[in-house]
Amino acid sequence: MESFPRRVLAVDDDPVSLAITAVLLEAEGCAVLQAESGEAALEMAAAHAPDCVLADLRMPGLSSTELALSLREVVPGARLFAMSATPPPHLDGYDGVLRKPLSPESLQAAFTDPGIVAETDTLPEHTSDGDAVIDPHIFHRLLKSIQAAGVQEIYEVFLHDTRQRVASMRTADPAATRREAHTIKGGAGMVGAILVSRAAAAVEAGIDDPGERLRKLEEIEAHCRSTEIILKQRLNS
Repeated sequence: MESFPRRVLAVDDDPVSLAITAVLLEAEGCAVLQAESGEAALEMAAAHAPDCVLADLRMPGLSSTELALSLREVVPGARLFAMSATPPPHLDGYDGVLRKPLSPESLQAAFTDPGIVAETDTLPEHTSDGDAVIDPHIFHRLLKSIQAAGVQEIYEVFLHDTRQRVASMRTADPAATRREAHTIKGGAGMVGAILVSRAAAAVEAGIDDPGERLRKLEEIEAHCRSTEIILKQRLNS
């Protein structure tokens, strides 16, 4: 059995995913360092020598196996885990792969039994219309880890970030649009914004018709409004 890491470096280019990863790690008693790129992660690892690194699998610039090999040179004793919504069963350079959205259970499983693809716990069936907008399991998991004000702040950051990305996607080329959609999908998955995640996944897959692409972006914005409404209802209940 591996010991639970004391100092963890979390690496993700999506600020929402990075914030939630930090919250979950801190709830497990870890001191958390945060980096928004592979290049920044190398500098931080060299300066602070973390026991463990959790890195998003798909980031611009240095990422994936190339990042892992670079980290091995800087912090050879650290355990390295990749994070992905669609993880491969094995990835060269890493000790294991964690499936997003993360959970306390998946983190504990990965830290105590490295080398596996750590699954999140089973999601319950939806029991209300609101549950089809914000996944209740993920919402309550966050609520257990931090106070309600912190949960509200995380969702507000996610919604603001998503709206900014959608605005930029309206005039972006198809490749940039798909990259932004991938980031939105990742953040939506971490906060359980189900409808936003599905719409973003459709844009990420590629929509050739510009008019249809714009309609899908409007759909993401509409789902953001629905998410905001359900969030207020949950926090006030």
